[in-house]
Amino acid sequence: ELIYTPCQAELRSLIFPPIQYYNEIFGDYYKLCAKLGFKNKHQSFNEVKTNSELQKSEHEILIDTREQRPLKFKRNVKLIKLDYGDYAFSSPEASCKAFVERKAVGDFLATISGGYERFLREIQRSVDDDANLIIIIEQKLSNTLYFNHQRKKHGGRVYSKVKATPEFIFHRVRNLSQKFPTIQFLFVDGKKESARVIEKIFTCECAYKKTDLQLAYDMGKL
Repeated sequence: ELIYTPCQAELRSLIFPPIQYYNEIFGDYYKLCAKLGFKNKHQSFNEVKTNSELQKSEHEILIDTREQRPLKFKRNVKLIKLDYGDYAFSSPEASCKAFVERKAVGDFLATISGGYERFLREIQRSVDDDANLIIIIEQKLSNTLYFNHQRKKHGGRVYSKVKATPEFIFHRVRNLSQKFPTIQFLFVDGKKESARVIEKIFTCECAYKKTDLQLAYDMGKL
């Protein structure tokens, strides 16, 4: 029942080979999937590049007033109430209405399990506004896929309240990725990486829209 070409996060959560491997065998993963009848949300790329003019611009990063521990950025920031997401760019045109929802891994797990219905409503608001929502999780995908083992390792300190299994969590992630083509899940290595990646998304001249961001991050191209 899949509609869209499975993205990197979907494949890796199913322990399928990553997209890089399909490219080695078939030449172009997206052409292969198109032949199989999937719709491509993304396309092949060399690198997600920052637009130098946007990088130097005076545009601010908007931070939702409810964000408890905001990230630190090199450019100026402004606190404002956002209808969805935690971060946005002061020029919606330059970023193609990109919004970023940032989550620590514990918050991500709680949102996808107990807070799922509320999260669905937030995503739907972004869809209704024709916005692009990127959900950034401050943990490597490889670690998040096995958070139940992380829970044992750390004595339940972080994930003790999470009753859901990784299979349940990532089944919902895959469903959301298929249902809403304007959202992406991106797993990165910590808060500093989150800040760096967020600013790059806002200043890449909208290249993120056609790019599988998890694939780009895994390849060191983001």
